[in-house]
Amino acid sequence: MTPSARHLAVAGLSAAGMLEALYMLAYEEGLIDSLVCPFFGEGCNIVGRSEHARHFGIPNAAAGAVAYAAMATLALWMGGDNGARRPVRALGLGALAGMAAGASAMLTWKQYAKVKAYCFWCLNTAAINTALLPLTLPDARRGWGVLTRAPRESSLSGSPAA
Repeated sequence: MTPSARHLAVAGLSAAGMLEALYMLAYEEGLIDSLVCPFFGEGCNIVGRSEHARHFGIPNAAAGAVAYAAMATLALWMGGDNGARRPVRALGLGALAGMAAGASAMLTWKQYAKVKAYCFWCLNTAAINTALLPLTLPDARRGWGVLTRAPRESSLSGSPAA
């Protein structure tokens, strides 16, 4: 898959995740009365208003919406670059995807272990985050290589490190 295609896939998945996060946020903040919850009955409503739907006073859905917006922006900003010319952007995108996948893993576990209910939208978001991570890793690895190789190469060539 070309870098451009990966970045478009990341942007598309991030847009879908952001829409889901905004839907969950609307429920969590009381703007809508109930969530449509395929397969899990009232599970979405139970999870969406549980004490585990916020961390440090911030709704998980709000943090998710911001993270998805940032990932879509970074992916589109990278264009066709494979991480070599824009290593910081590539690393940032990879780090956000990694944090999102980790957060989804933790929150999925909390649905099972703490809340004792499942939310279709939350599980779908976890699937999106699981798909985003491998799409961002090739560029992040290349960006990491560029950033960690540069100082050693200049010191090996005899020129002073900048």
